[in-house]
Amino acid sequence: MDGEGNLWVVGNTESANFAVQYDKHGKVLTKIDLQYTVWDRGVTVDTRRNHILITQTTGDWNNTCTEVQVFRPEGTLVKALCQQQGMKYPQTMTVDRKGNTLVTDYENNCVYSYNEDGQFLFQFGGEGSGEGQLKNPHGICTDISSNVVVADSENGRVELFDKAGKFLKHIATDMKEPWAVAMATQGQLVVTDMFDVSVSVFQTFENFSKL
Repeated sequence: MDGEGNLWVVGNTESANFAVQYDKHGKVLTKIDLQYTVWDRGVTVDTRRNHILITQTTGDWNNTCTEVQVFRPEGTLVKALCQQQGMKYPQTMTVDRKGNTLVTDYENNCVYSYNEDGQFLFQFGGEGSGEGQLKNPHGICTDISSNVVVADSENGRVELFDKAGKFLKHIATDMKEPWAVAMATQGQLVVTDMFDVSVSVFQTFENFSKL
């Protein structure tokens, strides 16, 4: 969602990739044509700058070329991130309150952080099932304190990190395949589970008790 409540969606046909902006009534406002790829894409909005961020992966599994492309709403490419850190398969992104971009890498089992100018800051995670480790992370979001929530999909859990990437706690450890995460307006955490085809809602982050 952008700052005006419009929805951005990435989609594809057999021969084309694109991003579409819809208004609150489902009317198409803008369409951005993207380079064709068979890889899934993620999309998010930097509401501070009104920029649209879209992941792009090309090539085959053993030789991927990946980046996060930053567009203006009319389709002008502003810049690209993630070209130098060995990212394998970027999945989803979020932009925190300071304008930093965090990107999950499904294959490298980590999260990359960039500042608002696109400069690499740090990464955290790493393959495993210990505290602070990740296995095929997917969804990501931040709370009002810029703590980072990550859907640790293959480990079946949801993890909480601080804004510097330090592990804080397990929010949930009994899920099948948590896929997407989002913070609701009143502070609840919403988690979708792709395996269970379910949606779970957790109370505010102090306790994260399940509703």
